[in-house]
Amino acid sequence: MRLRNSLATGPALALAAALALSACSSASGAATPVATSPNAPVIQPGRPGEPNTSLTGTAAAPRPAPPLDTDDVRFMQDMIVHHAQALVLVGLAEQHLTDTQVRSIASRIADEQEPEIAAMARWLQERRQDIPPQAENPQFQAGGHAGHGAMQGMATPQQLEQLGKARGVESDRLFLRLMTAHHEGALAMVLDHQRNGTDELVTQIADEIHVTQQTQISHMQGMLQRLA
Repeated sequence: MRLRNSLATGPALALAAALALSACSSASGAATPVATSPNAPVIQPGRPGEPNTSLTGTAAAPRPAPPLDTDDVRFMQDMIVHHAQALVLVGLAEQHLTDTQVRSIASRIADEQEPEIAAMARWLQERRQDIPPQAENPQFQAGGHAGHGAMQGMATPQQLEQLGKARGVESDRLFLRLMTAHHEGALAMVLDHQRNGTDELVTQIADEIHVTQQTQISHMQGMLQRLA
């Protein structure tokens, strides 16, 4: 499937900016200032728009990075796989969709989720964690990637085949049904992360996904009623 080379907008842009800020802070040493002696002042660069801070004594000593939460890692890995199938759904249907609104929301979903996949893969890479192959090849999961068969909201191989063969208004209806179920699965994953995850940035990403996809579910349900 051809990937889109579009700029991130809305939640995807906020997500990418947050990750970029995290990476810059890490690269500049903002989170772990180093002092040559306990009494030597150390300048800690502020975040964009904030002043620098002069640290002395124990405040200037290097601080260990917080431990990595396996729930955060698993959420990012699983959401990459989940997002990848959304791109597969769009790729199978977009040439056959007939309704203007359905085509628009399909395009918007792909434009948002592709840069989100890249951002989540960067987060994993920076922490030296495994990156699912779907980050590079969304269609990898179309063959039933082991370990993700029970992931919530995922379309089955049979449903993917039906979507690829659907034409006319049936293509619109089937895409909306499958993508609505897919989004509902993502919301369940977000709620599970809210109970177990601890990383502030991952939580921000999860919250963005929740807001965006809950809104899109409402829009797709309205489209389904109109096309019934």
